Amino acid sequence: MDSIPANRRLWNRISSDYQHKHDPQIGAAPRLWGMYSIPDAHLHALGDVTGKRVLELGCGAGQWSRALAAEGATVVGLDLSEAQLTAAATAMGAARYPLVQGAAERLPFAADSFDVVFCDFGGLSWAPPHLAVPQAARVLRRGGRLVFNVASPWFEACYDEAAGRVTTTLQQDYFGLDTIAEGDGATSYQLTYGDWVRVLRGAGFVIDDLIEPRPEPGTPNGYNETEPPDWAHRWPAELLWVTHKP
Repeated sequence: MDSIPANRRLWNRISSDYQHKHDPQIGAAPRLWGMYSIPDAHLHALGDVTGKRVLELGCGAGQWSRALAAEGATVVGLDLSEAQLTAAATAMGAARYPLVQGAAERLPFAADSFDVVFCDFGGLSWAPPHLAVPQAARVLRRGGRLVFNVASPWFEACYDEAAGRVTTTLQQDYFGLDTIAEGDGATSYQLTYGDWVRVLRGAGFVIDDLIEPRPEPGTPNGYNETEPPDWAHRWPAELLWVTHKP
């Protein structure tokens, strides 16, 4: 299934509204993970990137890339959408970094090009993981790290489409979440815990940690309504995988 054309059209169409709504949260401070903007300083997932060559899969408007470039990383921001890349170019700070249009499942880079590949609800949410994860392995050098944050299958399985919110009731099967229709023919992707392990190990990665970011009570979710409001304090909303290529 080639979801690239439809996903590209979707993000070109929604980019302006998305950045208008979410940039104040995403760009509020450097290195904030996920729907609840939890600092990497609390989660210790990405670590020091100074002097590292870093690829962000699905950079959007470049909030993460901009921050890492300012820290001294050699960053490349990749995104499928021209509109998202335009937003990143417009918002780029004094620390310049290249922007490349491309898909996570078809990376336009040579093997052994990067020390770190990462994304936060980026390419590994919007590309088939069984294709994108091996691509990340290919472009990483030995000892390189793949770090990425995606929605938890708990979160997806409890999402009530009719109500437009996440609830305490299972709404769909855990087995079979694989592809999620996002409208206009676009598709996002979700795996079970076991399937993520198999895809990562199959691509040669060693899993160093699986962090389930847990926001404090009262922490707002800038993307989804939840019932109860502190849903993610009680159940895992996100999976933050920390891996390396031996």
